[in-house]
Amino acid sequence: MKPFSKTRISLLRATHTSSNAHIFGSSSPSKGKKRLVGVVTALIGIAMACVLVPSPVRAAAPDSKPPDASTVARARAAFHKYMSSHRPIVRSNAVPLVASGGATELGSFNWSGFADVEGGANTVSSVTGQWVIPYVQCPSGNYRYQDAIIANWVGIDGFTSGTVEQLGSATQCFEGVTYYYVWYEMFPNGTVVEGTPACINNNVDCPKPGDLISASVTVAAGGNYTLSLTDFNRPQESFSVKAACDPSVCVDSSGEWIVERAAYPLPFGFQFISLVDFFQTGFFNGALTSGGKTTRIEGFKDGPVYDIGMIDDSESYFLDCVGQRGFSPQLLVIPNGCPVVSPLHGSFNVTWDSAF
Repeated sequence: MKPFSKTRISLLRATHTSSNAHIFGSSSPSKGKKRLVGVVTALIGIAMACVLVPSPVRAAAPDSKPPDASTVARARAAFHKYMSSHRPIVRSNAVPLVASGGATELGSFNWSGFADVEGGANTVSSVTGQWVIPYVQCPSGNYRYQDAIIANWVGIDGFTSGTVEQLGSATQCFEGVTYYYVWYEMFPNGTVVEGTPACINNNVDCPKPGDLISASVTVAAGGNYTLSLTDFNRPQESFSVKAACDPSVCVDSSGEWIVERAAYPLPFGFQFISLVDFFQTGFFNGALTSGGKTTRIEGFKDGPVYDIGMIDDSESYFLDCVGQRGFSPQLLVIPNGCPVVSPLHGSFNVTWDSAF
């Protein structure tokens, strides 16, 4: 297999015109969106087969008004606030624990994807995965200035523990402009945004939709972590950092491959940010090392493999769905709207259904 550095994956964004109601999941998808889902599904299938076909990346439509430095600073301050606030899984009991094909479905307010959870004496020592930064459609019209976020990441801990050691990419809609990030976090320490000064300060030459990302978190004896991310399309955005956490605190009890919407604290609890319309995304080549043995996501045997579906705040329907073949014209109502699936060769897709 040729090195990924010679490969470029494109997620072609179809023409996608729709009403504000559709943006928030309450009307039928446009024909453009249906075409896009077909393209993305085909690409995920290619990735799952480990056959990567080079193709040019089609640039996303430019934002109508380039942000000035002060606006960029405010956007990144908001991103840091949201992403630093609550990183462990926030579960819901509205989704029954149903097992099928080696995985058990679980509902969460902020996560979707997969988690392998230790059930014995072993600990997780490495998690790896790859994905393509998805195209998004930010809110428009009366909702233009509403914040919306999606974060793709891999990590250790957070499912049954209070820490998360993680890194990934993220997309933020802020005051009508789209921002792309690469970042890491040793939660509860704050999120650290990586990348070039031009990206961080001016939102220029940042990661973009279609970029192929590979990321890993490894831990050695004594709680010494290495978090590494490679953007194969924009190597200047790649990074590798080292961090430490006492083994009595960071217990390395689970590994995750996650799509997330962020949250921030209020006096009465957490407020979840809207999940930006990302059409479809996914992970491939997801693997975990535990007890000296490396397996794909679905091959984990030390404990349960959880298929996590993200749900709305009222616990009535799914915001996105793991393994869903295409966008649904109707809300996926809990408990039976989202199928229980298992990854194939460490690969799976996630389809957007609603923003909140």
